[in-house]
Amino acid sequence: MRFAILGPLRVERDGVEVPVGGPRQRDLLALLLVRPNRVLTADWLADALWDGRPPASAAVTLRTHVAGLRRALEPGRGHRAPAELLRGHAGGYELAVPPDAVDAVRFTALADDAAAALAAGDAPLAEHRYRAALALWRGEVAVGLAAVRADVAGLVEARLVAREGLGTAAVALGRHHEVLPDLRRFVTDHPEREHARGQLMLALYRAGRQTEALAVYDEGRRVLLDEHGVTPGEPLRALHRRILAQDVPALVTPPRAVVVPGARQAVVPPAPPRDRHDAPAPPPATAAAPRAVEADGVRVVGRERELAVLDGVLVAARHAGGRVVAVVGEAGIGKTSLARVVGARAAAAGTPVVWARCPDIGQTPPFWLWTQVVRALSPDGVEPALAGFTGPFAVDRADRVDPSARFRAYDAVAALVHAAAADAGLVLVLDDLHAADPDSLLLLRYLAPTLHTSRALVVATLRPYEHDPDVVAALADVARSPGHRRVHPAGLDADAVADLVRGHTGSTPSAAAVDRLVTRTGGNPFFLTELLTSPEDPPPSIRDTVRRRLHALDDATRDCLDLLSVAGRDLDVAAVGTPSPAADHLVTETAPGVVGFRHPLFAEATYADLSPTRRAALHARLADTAGGLLTPAELAHHYGRARDRAAEHLRWTLEAAEDATRRLAFEDALTHLDRAAGLLTDPAGKLAAHLRRVALLQITVGVGSDAVAEAAAPAHHLLARLGGARPADLAATLWTLGELACNRADFPLAADLATRLLAMDGDALTRTAAHYLLGVTAYFAGRLADAEDHLTTALDHLDERLLRGQTGRRPTLAVHEFRALVRSLRGLDAQPDLAAARALAERTDDPYGRANAELFAGWAALQEHDVAAAERAARECRGIGVRGHMAHFVTTGDFFAEWAALRRGDAAGPAAVRAAADGIYRLGLRATRTITVAALADAHLVAGHVEQAAALADEGLTNARALGEHVLTAELHRVRGLATGDAHDLDTGRAIARAQGAHLLAARFD
Repeated sequence: MRFAILGPLRVERDGVEVPVGGPRQRDLLALLLVRPNRVLTADWLADALWDGRPPASAAVTLRTHVAGLRRALEPGRGHRAPAELLRGHAGGYELAVPPDAVDAVRFTALADDAAAALAAGDAPLAEHRYRAALALWRGEVAVGLAAVRADVAGLVEARLVAREGLGTAAVALGRHHEVLPDLRRFVTDHPEREHARGQLMLALYRAGRQTEALAVYDEGRRVLLDEHGVTPGEPLRALHRRILAQDVPALVTPPRAVVVPGARQAVVPPAPPRDRHDAPAPPPATAAAPRAVEADGVRVVGRERELAVLDGVLVAARHAGGRVVAVVGEAGIGKTSLARVVGARAAAAGTPVVWARCPDIGQTPPFWLWTQVVRALSPDGVEPALAGFTGPFAVDRADRVDPSARFRAYDAVAALVHAAAADAGLVLVLDDLHAADPDSLLLLRYLAPTLHTSRALVVATLRPYEHDPDVVAALADVARSPGHRRVHPAGLDADAVADLVRGHTGSTPSAAAVDRLVTRTGGNPFFLTELLTSPEDPPPSIRDTVRRRLHALDDATRDCLDLLSVAGRDLDVAAVGTPSPAADHLVTETAPGVVGFRHPLFAEATYADLSPTRRAALHARLADTAGGLLTPAELAHHYGRARDRAAEHLRWTLEAAEDATRRLAFEDALTHLDRAAGLLTDPAGKLAAHLRRVALLQITVGVGSDAVAEAAAPAHHLLARLGGARPADLAATLWTLGELACNRADFPLAADLATRLLAMDGDALTRTAAHYLLGVTAYFAGRLADAEDHLTTALDHLDERLLRGQTGRRPTLAVHEFRALVRSLRGLDAQPDLAAARALAERTDDPYGRANAELFAGWAALQEHDVAAAERAARECRGIGVRGHMAHFVTTGDFFAEWAALRRGDAAGPAAVRAAADGIYRLGLRATRTITVAALADAHLVAGHVEQAAALADEGLTNARALGEHVLTAELHRVRGLATGDAHDLDTGRAIARAQGAHLLAARFD
């Protein structure tokens, strides 16, 4: 017989499907198949079959289902013959089957074998086993019982891992073109799986699509940051760096399998191809290897990849022929430090090391680099052919330079280098080659093609050299020499920066501090070290370096850079002008027609060099002339830094708040509104700003929070000062304060404000808001008929056109949502109102409205004891809260999830669900407390925790009396009555439910 659960449940005997009975019987078989060959207790099976709520007849019904399954699985078994498949044990049952009879067991074994083969380097065998494993899946596992949720999740995860492994094996076998479509679909469906993303990047790179590979990394980084608040792991970051450096290892010929009769296949990897110029591969770095390297008193961090390349070249130079490696990067990036490490490692191995430096101070003497080399290699005297390195080249009797003397000198230097490297090898470090004199570059061009016949390694460090034709020509010739390598150290990543900070301070920095350092310095080790060791910011060393370079520029270029530093970001040349090539070491063209500083620190140092008067003038000039290129927030900033431009500062600060609200950047909008409130002088303007702040805080911090109440306090004060306030201002204030009063459980105040609002001769939206507030207060008071009347009237007055574009500007209107709660309690279907809330949010393009509809779906699920709906709402609310940075949605989603788990019998414990409930109110919300406590009390009652249930019901009733929040008073009496056996409590609760018209609650008493 064969049993299949990797898809719809299926049982076959000799290839023919066997019917196994109705839904409950099929569920029983699924439970046994998920955990085959294990004794499962009858109590556990009953709980699992009825999702934690087995009926009183569960034991008898379970025996009936077991008997039915036995008849289906073993139809020929005699009446008294023992069961061979579904065996009975004391207190339980076991499905005894061979391991290969269940597809899930076969899948796990095949997937494990495939993973082992892949780890051993046998990609063909791994691919074969993965394909066989995945072929067993016929769809999704059709077992929805909560008791085996973890088992099913494990199978689903194993399937995803197998699909990743299959892609890895295919890429390793060189079938990247073939596997690309499947990999892309997999990564699209599972964007958080970094290993699969890495394989897609590798496949694209090997298919010649490097740009797409880098784009796949950028997309993954964005998804991880936006959805989970984390950055990619080190393996994915390392692959990204290798693709950037075009340093991805080539495909290795798949290992050949040696078949031994009667044994499993053994993997024998072939020897990699070698020629006399190939360096032996350095040993792979392990995860435990230290990131920091000490050399000549210099601590180098985060350079594992670069040092691995340099180590390989060093070994190759000694054993397979000399070569040149160029280390190219900006000033301070760590080129010389890398050379020091190479030199230290060479010296430790007994290889002589010679340093020659090119000072970047203007014209150096001819052959200055090689003069240092010759002096180091021939300290006791100079051969005649090398005399030109200590004086003029040879002249004939007619005082003419011997035209062949230069070439004899070149040849003599080459011979000297070859001879010095003959015994133990030789390392020549040519530091700052970009500053070398032309003659030194020519000699390097002569020497490089001959190095492969020696044991010498030339390590040249230099800055980007694209604008120097002599250096370009020299490096082009060097690149054609055998074994040439080029290393481009980039800025340190976040992990390396953290290591650097620990080395200087002895403490571990926060992730935010590391991010700030990376942003300011680009990961440049010199800049980082200066920032960490200097008491001033920016450090004098960086400021003086930039100042020296600035003072060498012409006036027009200096003006351009000054304006660019004031801008604080890259700008179009139309706004700041075009800098001359002399400023290339400070600025660069970041996009066509756009210039920016190479590092934020350069911009900071340039800005620090400006006098206060010039700064103010440049801020005003930039705002006046480049307004079309700047955002409202930037214009507000620049006018704020200018002199005598207060009116423009206020105008653009308010516009910046509007712009941020339109873009749903609510935190930014709050910052601008805070600033505007301090700039405004008229009470009406201040009131409008404070009301906007309240509306935004309701979204960002959470409804009814203490922060919202504090923000509303000035509105109370300003309303009193306004006296003859405009009706629109008065209406907005009453509505905002009424909404806050509802959330703070001050229901009498909310009703009073709503009545005042209704008495005004306002527009349709004012009437809607008034009836909405009255409906909300009636709901919390338990007057359900009144609540439905007011909420329905509010919808009758609602003009959708007035809601468009008002997210974050006015209080939220949750009319459909509250009516859904009311109708749910009255025994009606809440879903039409929830669907209408979602549709209204779509029509008015209200993102907060979309979120709120999902939140209220969770509250309705709590009222109706709908566990599945609560779990769906929990997922939605958590996702919305994380993506939108809205803590209230996350905490409420956590509570929905914990409540559902408790009611299913899967909770971590009563403490966890109570902590989740308390989290909703931590920021100051007071309303709904009795609702959450009632849900908690009922869940504990269902779980059999009667003492906790009674205590929670007591707490809820006390809160209800204190707050006037009577909407679930009947439910609290019901739970306490059942928990304590108090018939009076039950009678009281039944009477309250009937009086309120809460048919949903009244039915529970029956």
